Amino acid sequence: MPKLKEIGLLVVNLDARDYVLQAQAAERLGFNSFWVPEDYAFPGAFSSCAAVAAATSKIKIGTGVVNPFTRHPVLIAMELAALDQISGGRALLGLGASIRFWIEEQMGIRYDQPLRALTEAVAIIRGLFAGEPLKYRGRAFTADAGMRFNLQPLRAEVPIYLAATAPKTLELAGAVADGWLPFGFGPQAVGRAIERIRFGARRAGRSLSKFDFSSLLFTAVADDDRAARESIKPRLARFLGWFANQPTLPLFTDFGFTPKDVSAIRRSRERGEVRTDMVSEAMVEGFALAGGPERCREKLAHLIEAGITTAVFSVEGGPDCAKHLEWLYRNLIRDFL
Repeated sequence: MPKLKEIGLLVVNLDARDYVLQAQAAERLGFNSFWVPEDYAFPGAFSSCAAVAAATSKIKIGTGVVNPFTRHPVLIAMELAALDQISGGRALLGLGASIRFWIEEQMGIRYDQPLRALTEAVAIIRGLFAGEPLKYRGRAFTADAGMRFNLQPLRAEVPIYLAATAPKTLELAGAVADGWLPFGFGPQAVGRAIERIRFGARRAGRSLSKFDFSSLLFTAVADDDRAARESIKPRLARFLGWFANQPTLPLFTDFGFTPKDVSAIRRSRERGEVRTDMVSEAMVEGFALAGGPERCREKLAHLIEAGITTAVFSVEGGPDCAKHLEWLYRNLIRDFL
């Protein structure tokens, strides 16, 4: 059985207080990292991460993920530095471009040049942690007039993971990031994406010897294979709705959705509906780690063979979450450690 270097956990909660108990359970079980999502308008990532930091002692704590449109890179950097101080050097930054629906449609913030925005955000964050006054004037962001930290960061560098899916963003991850944290990549797609990351690193003259090839896995594992696969469909359907104003994304084209299909999904989203009927078995297979333990064990093995070094298991929160984590660890995860 192929082995993982590390395991992580990301939980979706409606109550930020639940993160503390889940992170403590994950730390007891031996998870290496705990990630807090920032989907709008759920509990904020940095405040939730700070609560987790105060209640744990070893586990690394990451944002999974924040973006530079709703948070200026200077704001991200100062929040990240504070989290690193509070946690004693355990912070990780998950950074992504988010999606047009949240940023532009819901909040009225111009969603322009996401690749450029990520590139400049990483440069500004790195520059602030390096300690020198900044004179940065980019096309997307400015950090000028001697901008610098008025705090002493615990570390000069905090690991940055890019939630990259598009080809150019994958190359950017190889050029500037410390890790990769995508969602919805099957084994074949992982292999192609890693080649893009390696290409970006070669072009930038970087070594990837310490690079963390992670994967965020939407996880639903149970003894009842069919029930587990059905249970993940509402979550995948919500993603379809969020992305439905970008119909040319691989999320749709790779699974045979027509523009008419995507338009129907968008109208359903606007009515508050969750179209689980639009989630095919192929989509469940492509986007999730879902089913019985044997099926999921086989898929996880293929992902590791394709190049994944860290699996970040993403599960839904709830009162039985900690108990389910123990079951998941015993029946799947420990076989890969």
